[in-house]
Amino acid sequence: MGMQEEAERPSISVVMCTFNGERFVVEQLESILTQTVTPEEIIISDDGSSDSTLAVVDKVRQASDVPVRWDIQTRENPLGPAKNFESALKRATGDVIALADQDDVWMPHKLETLTAALTNSPRALVAHSDARLVDDSGRNGSTLVKTLALTRQEKKHLRSGRAIRALLKRNLVTGATMVISRKLLDTALPIPDGWIHDEWLAVVAALQDGVVFDEGLLISYRQHSGNVIGAQQLGPAIAQERLGESRTAFFARKALRNQALAALAVQQPRWLPAHHVGALRAKVEFDASRAKLPHWHLARVFPVLQSVLAGHYRNYARGWIDVIRDLSLRS
Repeated sequence: MGMQEEAERPSISVVMCTFNGERFVVEQLESILTQTVTPEEIIISDDGSSDSTLAVVDKVRQASDVPVRWDIQTRENPLGPAKNFESALKRATGDVIALADQDDVWMPHKLETLTAALTNSPRALVAHSDARLVDDSGRNGSTLVKTLALTRQEKKHLRSGRAIRALLKRNLVTGATMVISRKLLDTALPIPDGWIHDEWLAVVAALQDGVVFDEGLLISYRQHSGNVIGAQQLGPAIAQERLGESRTAFFARKALRNQALAALAVQQPRWLPAHHVGALRAKVEFDASRAKLPHWHLARVFPVLQSVLAGHYRNYARGWIDVIRDLSLRS
């Protein structure tokens, strides 16, 4: 890398949240320290681990000769993933901030690739990628995109910079694959109640037409029994579990999340383009109408069919999956 390129390269922070991660955190840290582009700082935000996570992290820090600034903090009372990441993001000083899980492994060019994707697009606020799923032993499985069963339309939206059309239906941006522009924090923090950090960061970036998708497999995304959040394929068991939830519980969660979207539609902050305000309102109103469907299953058929024909399930929900959910969930 030439002197001019080095001078122009944005500074990079890596933010890693840990909780009882002693088993895999060394491998992850080593993959970060051996990136083709070295971060200026690594921020560790520990959520009150009771194992040797912090001792293991400190051992890696002391053994490393990579010129990185380390910022390692813990707390007695856990905040949970979303608020833990929020606290860590506030401590980051880099122009570009990469989110890291404690148990993954990054490909050597992950930071270089996504930093370039972020900085080469004038509007970009988030760059994310696909990932290779691996098990406890590191054995390769499927990919994140295949596990999430992205539709052709969803892929098109992500590739074209119109990610909000997909993200109003469900989250497709996984925090472990993300790098974000520091500028995003000005509009995305604090993270509202009911939202996971990566979902909210992605939605706020997408509302500014600022999400870039790289289809490369840039991390090994570890799935194991200790995952707080992971990738779930919608197989029969997961589908049965979701359809076993009560409508009251399901729509209570949606209402909490939609409070944040509704607030944006009302406040219309300067960063929110006018052409997205209508979509936010329509999303919130559609979910509210779903919550008011009759208790009697057969009485739901006609209003659900009306919404199907109007395109609401296609535009603001997951299509047939949510049609089935609304027709079958018990009250």
